[in-house]
Amino acid sequence: MSMSSVAILWAQYGPYHFARAAALKQQAGPSRVHALELANRSSDYGWNRSGQTVDLITLCPGAVAERLPFREVFHRARRTFAELKIKTCLLPGYAPKQSLAALLAAKSLGLRTVMMNESHAGTARARGAGRWVKRRLVRWFDSAIVGGAPQKRYYASLGMPAEKIFTGYDVVDNDYFVQKADEVGSRKAEIRNRYGLPGRYFLSLGRFVAKKNLAVLIQAYHRFRLVNPLTETHLVLVGSGEEEPKLRSLCEELHLPVHDHSVLRSSSSNVRPLTDDLHNPGVHFYGFRQVEENPAFYALADAFILPSLWEEWGLVANEAMASGLPVVVSETAGCAEDLLEPCESLENLPPQTAVQMAKAGLSAKVRINGFVFNPRSYEELSRVMLVLDALPGLRSVMGQASRQIIEKFSCEKFALNALRAIEVATTETVSRAGNGSPPIQLHGNEGSEAGCSRRVSLR
Repeated sequence: MSMSSVAILWAQYGPYHFARAAALKQQAGPSRVHALELANRSSDYGWNRSGQTVDLITLCPGAVAERLPFREVFHRARRTFAELKIKTCLLPGYAPKQSLAALLAAKSLGLRTVMMNESHAGTARARGAGRWVKRRLVRWFDSAIVGGAPQKRYYASLGMPAEKIFTGYDVVDNDYFVQKADEVGSRKAEIRNRYGLPGRYFLSLGRFVAKKNLAVLIQAYHRFRLVNPLTETHLVLVGSGEEEPKLRSLCEELHLPVHDHSVLRSSSSNVRPLTDDLHNPGVHFYGFRQVEENPAFYALADAFILPSLWEEWGLVANEAMASGLPVVVSETAGCAEDLLEPCESLENLPPQTAVQMAKAGLSAKVRINGFVFNPRSYEELSRVMLVLDALPGLRSVMGQASRQIIEKFSCEKFALNALRAIEVATTETVSRAGNGSPPIQLHGNEGSEAGCSRRVSLR
């Protein structure tokens, strides 16, 4: 497809963004796609970006993306779009204000815009006038690439024609996780010893914030241990965040042993001291880890659990599936409908497994590659854990299914569907007024913005 210059912009690039941008460059031609970020620092993520090979333009070097002023983003984005002769922009929606500023900058130049988004009805907070405003903002985009079926339904409900909405936005570099997991699998004893990992464990990986619902996961693990006191299966938590002190205290209240592997040890007197007794199943805290280390945790786990109260998507589920794990995902997570495929019949499961599901009351929750569950019910999650713990054959079958399913959610798919969205955005001849987009009339003195953007090559 012949294509004019395209910008693909996010607030800050991390491993997921580099992989998608690289795939788009490969499909469209490197000279036609410009990778842009608002800033190279973030208050939420501490990504290691060394070794990346995508040329990147940082609009506001040294700044924190979430703290950038609206007008500064508008002027810097507008100037960069003009300098690069961009015709189409792939943008991360219209919120927060920095994303809206980039959208307005593009529209002020008459550029075509493709929305990249993963919100769905379960994460929507706007009501009344707020929803009306959101519908108006959505109409400023000429097409969209979103996560999956729930996201497509949501943006269609906000007024974007379904034929302009493409799926496949939420992907990771599957090949990387497949390769690394297989490498770890060939060195199991060495890797377990390096990280102090138990022989068997359930894994959860992500930020320790309220929406991740890790307290319910810990409560479910506690009940799992009460029902099955002879288990040798541990719970491993990889991540960090504001909820960590509460989670450690909860473990103490429930008399769950805490195994501390984080760099910074907790100073709380309410937390059990570090124990190296891996024969005493408990909760392991590993702190934040870079993407290069995560395959070690995935590859040696029995199953991956995403317990979020709400989640736009949940890319860690993609990573776990590429690593060959069964996944247990909150039914309110944005990825649950697309990544966990229904079983046509319980009879297709291994022998006796259907009986086990019925006894556990999980017949409606089982999927080909894992389970969904009510994130507010630690009791339901504990029953899922009991079934998976008792059936190694089921874990193996589900893990194999995970790898087959995730092949349909690749960076190549993102690139191809992004190109389809670009084609729709650029070939239509709808006028701005006919598309429901009001004229953009933001002006200001841009003379002080000279040299505001910087091109960096992360090689």
